[in-house]
Amino acid sequence: MNLRLHVHRTFASGWCVDIDDDYDRQPDDPYWCADHWPTLQDAIAAGCEQLKKLSLQGALARVSGQYDVLAA
Repeated sequence: MNLRLHVHRTFASGWCVDIDDDYDRQPDDPYWCADHWPTLQDAIAAGCEQLKKLSLQGALARVSGQYDVLAA
């Protein structure tokens, strides 16, 4: 499965990151999502770290509309 990292500016402030696949890019149901990163670099670093964690898992579950903060 090919996963994609999407990083975009939020309306309030900061950056939002989500990880999805090529076939089902629904923004409301990613494999992982977190927002309010203060800088673009922080958002990319968090997303890449989460991609690394997801690559070690077998079956991936979607977030189903809930936002998870990356555990430090």
